[in-house]
Amino acid sequence: MTGLDTIYKERRKFMILGLTGRTGSGCTTLSKLLTKNNFHDFNAPRPKSSLFENDEERKYKIVYDYLRKQWVKFYHIKMSDIVSTFLLDLSYDEFDEIYRTILDGYVTQNTPELDKKLREYYEKYHTMRNEAKAYAEMNQNDLYSDSIYDFYFNKLPQFSLEIRKVLNKIELGSYTKFYQLIGNNIRKSGCANDSVYNSDKIYVFAQRANKLIKILRHKSKLSGENVCVVLDAIRNPYEAFFFRERYSAFYLMSVSTEPNVRISRLLNQPGISNKEVSGIDSRENPKSLKGEDRFWSLDIQRCIEIADIHLYNPDDHNKFKLLKIQLVKYLSLIMHPGIITPSQDERCMHIAFNAKLNSGCISRQVGAVVTDSDFSIKAVGWNNVAQGQTPCNLRRVEDLINNEDEPAFSYFEKTNSDFIERFKSVYAFKPENSIEFNGKPVTFCFKDIKNSIDGEKNQVHTRALHAEENAFLQISKYGGMSVKGGKLYSTASPCELCAKKAYQLRINTIIYIDPYPGISNDHILNCGNNIPNLQLFSGAIGRAYQQLFEPIIPYKDEMEIGLNLNIPNQKKMLTKENEELAKENEELKDKNIKLEEYIKSLELKLGEE
Repeated sequence: MTGLDTIYKERRKFMILGLTGRTGSGCTTLSKLLTKNNFHDFNAPRPKSSLFENDEERKYKIVYDYLRKQWVKFYHIKMSDIVSTFLLDLSYDEFDEIYRTILDGYVTQNTPELDKKLREYYEKYHTMRNEAKAYAEMNQNDLYSDSIYDFYFNKLPQFSLEIRKVLNKIELGSYTKFYQLIGNNIRKSGCANDSVYNSDKIYVFAQRANKLIKILRHKSKLSGENVCVVLDAIRNPYEAFFFRERYSAFYLMSVSTEPNVRISRLLNQPGISNKEVSGIDSRENPKSLKGEDRFWSLDIQRCIEIADIHLYNPDDHNKFKLLKIQLVKYLSLIMHPGIITPSQDERCMHIAFNAKLNSGCISRQVGAVVTDSDFSIKAVGWNNVAQGQTPCNLRRVEDLINNEDEPAFSYFEKTNSDFIERFKSVYAFKPENSIEFNGKPVTFCFKDIKNSIDGEKNQVHTRALHAEENAFLQISKYGGMSVKGGKLYSTASPCELCAKKAYQLRINTIIYIDPYPGISNDHILNCGNNIPNLQLFSGAIGRAYQQLFEPIIPYKDEMEIGLNLNIPNQKKMLTKENEELAKENEELKDKNIKLEEYIKSLELKLGEE
């Protein structure tokens, strides 16, 4: 075994993939693909062997051939099973009370037989959970045993499945509603039946999932097997941050598809109506999260924003060809960074992703890149105030109140009496509040104050240019050039105003990460004779871009070590050979001279005789 083998073996030995995405996008489908026993069962589309149309096809052949030899099977940890562990911490009476409270109006339809079956299932698994918990408390340094493993990875999923069947007999959709609300309770309080918020319990859900990963790692010490885990699915961004901060081998993968495709998939499930779909969407993406609600609520949009790798799962009649192609690529890159280079879309979106970090907006950071038709970058933009004005993150509340740093504030902010009155009432801090903010600057959003005065939600009052708008203006600001037929990359997606500008510039393709909730697509872009193509981004960006595409060792050096390859210097070889021949020639000359002298001496002797 070489040093290379050791390095790459470690990368294959431990991986955690956290999946995120809206219900119906394909997280569970992706999990099932990752748990296939071997590459043959995975059944990835075969690459071309020749006559490649582009470099992406050549790259796919490379990663396909690599993963065929290096396939690893993943353990599937469902976050719904983690919810089940918290439920099983309750007595049956406590469970019965909470489920009747949440599903009030449905459980009145229960039959005595259904209630009896539910109690039998629950009490059976409740006993197993108590035994597993007792073992863990007594064996903190070695969480693995055959019975513990069997409970968490065999029995527990079976319990969740049985509960799903029973709850959905009460009313279709009851299981999803019940488990999502129980999940919120757990994130709030650390308990399934307590909805009182406790900030110390923010990470308790992720910590419980991490316990299962630790069980697998302890098991690996005995068996030597790989610990590759897929978490299905992460729906709160702080759970993703928890794993990202603990494991360098953690990657958050978002799975997305067009909204109409996702909704169609949900409606094709038995008993799912438009009303249920709307309920799922509203729970997964609350319209407005205030205060500390952000720490416990489901927030899929934010999870997608912070994802390391974005996968696109289109409607292809359940063949999942494109999804498998993407998986082959990223699993190969995780195990062997730099085995191929980024796609053109990845390169451009990564620049947009990095650009957004320049934004001084205190609400949301967005980046954008404009290219021509050949992916040559013509402009970069991010949401920020116009050049010469001070971004919101640098404007302190106390400076406006005390009339300091005057150039940072507008004439309106300094003189409008209604604005000043509302501003001071909102930011009337007590001394202890500032202390609790630990020295961080207290800034403000002008739009929020102005809209609170007017009693409306007017987006025109934002101080910042949108990222896409800023990128377009950079082109004209510095000389101008045609971007007709070009591409727009956005780490979000264009609003109605930016969509109109993109249409006017005759942008051919808009590549985006998360669909804008407004009507920019249906009303602005999908109209007229020059409708641009809309394309969901798939690829690695941010932290993962660097991790996946930066080689551990230059590939030429890797071949030299792995193949014991030695390409000699032909010129040096010929020079050395010539030197050896010249030396040999000199030796032969000396021998020849001596031989001639010897012959002459013999001739003299013969002549004398």
